[in-house]
Amino acid sequence: MDTNEKFGGETAESVIKEDGFESTGESVFNEDDNVFTMPEGSVEEDEIVDRDFWRGLTLPEVYDSPREKTSAKRVILNLVLALVFTGVGFGIACVSARGRGVVSNLVTGGKHMTFNVEVEDRPETDDDLKDASGRYTAEGIAQVCGPSVVSLDIFSEASEFLPTGKGSGIVISSDGYIVSNAHVVDKATNGLKVVLNDGREYSAAVIGSDPQTDIAVIKRPAVDLQPAVFGNSDQVKLGEDVVCIGTPAGYRHSITKGIVSGTDRKVMPENSTASVQCLQVDAAINPGNSGGAMFNMWGQVIGITSSKLASVDYEGIGFAITTNQAKSIIEDLMEHGAVKGKARMGIVFVQISEATAELTNSKAGLIVQSIASDCDVANTDLRPNDIITEINGVNVNEIKDIPAHVQAMRPGDDITLHIYRKTDTIEKEFDITFKLMSDRDTLAEYDK
Repeated sequence: MDTNEKFGGETAESVIKEDGFESTGESVFNEDDNVFTMPEGSVEEDEIVDRDFWRGLTLPEVYDSPREKTSAKRVILNLVLALVFTGVGFGIACVSARGRGVVSNLVTGGKHMTFNVEVEDRPETDDDLKDASGRYTAEGIAQVCGPSVVSLDIFSEASEFLPTGKGSGIVISSDGYIVSNAHVVDKATNGLKVVLNDGREYSAAVIGSDPQTDIAVIKRPAVDLQPAVFGNSDQVKLGEDVVCIGTPAGYRHSITKGIVSGTDRKVMPENSTASVQCLQVDAAINPGNSGGAMFNMWGQVIGITSSKLASVDYEGIGFAITTNQAKSIIEDLMEHGAVKGKARMGIVFVQISEATAELTNSKAGLIVQSIASDCDVANTDLRPNDIITEINGVNVNEIKDIPAHVQAMRPGDDITLHIYRKTDTIEKEFDITFKLMSDRDTLAEYDK
């Protein structure tokens, strides 16, 4: 290799002069050894400290490295990658803003369009459970009063693991007393389970039952229940809003809303000889609602709902036993296990009005449907289809007249009925006298 090539085209002599060295023209580069040596005369002999050091200094080889030119293929590749990344970013942005269907919309022309509904949190208010007048909303009743209503599972067969019936109940004390309907709990011959609003389950026992008014009280050991607040049902006004809570068709803690359609309805429970005072409501009341609560918008219980008091042939007509009617019954059941001193005749009858009597060429009164075999009246000459026209000498034309006579008497008292009987062969009137029975002794009759 030529020396000029090693120094990029410059001679050793020129290099020495440029660096300020005086040279005799001799090369400072030894081609054979490829080492650098100090030229003669460049320094004084005595200034050279170590001649071997200078001989060992090796100069680097210098090469021309031409600049690489960017190829056309690399430019195209970079452009393609840039387009791909841009497309991916655009797609992500579209999906985030418009939903997953936007990509398919671009391809199919919008045939698979989707739309994301925006859901926002409910704004905070001062008290969204009450209206401006201080009454609870339906939502407020559900939250505040819901824990005071329980679901009941009825077990009537020993071999059954699933309940054979459903019902509802109202907590009346924090230590576990619950009011319900008699027709619900009287069927629990093999057990009764209470399910609280929060899902906890407990067994319960029947404390007392009154089929005449369809009221019953049960008890489960507890100290943490939330009792309901009972209101004065006499203050209920026609048309006011009410909310009912119960277990219709087994759907626990269901809520229905309506208005009071009637405030003084006399309704006779099934297998009863006396009517009870009820509130009529258009809120849905179905099997399973029985024993549940009817609340006014102040959060007070004003009635105990009963599906048995409504006919299956009609819609929008439900009934709840008024709290004022139920109050004394509940107290007696809790204290004594039965309605103390309550009497009954043991007769089931249907009313015949004056107009009906004229059409049938009969007499107005109460036509006998059935007679209880375990009551003293069964020992008289009374028969089905006989018509009762008087009780203790007072005319009776409507069912609501009966409580005024019977409730004022005690078990064991004598009662006299005037009877009208008409058949194909005879037509006669006569009196019968018998003793009233204790209502407590009639539970077995209604368990059948």
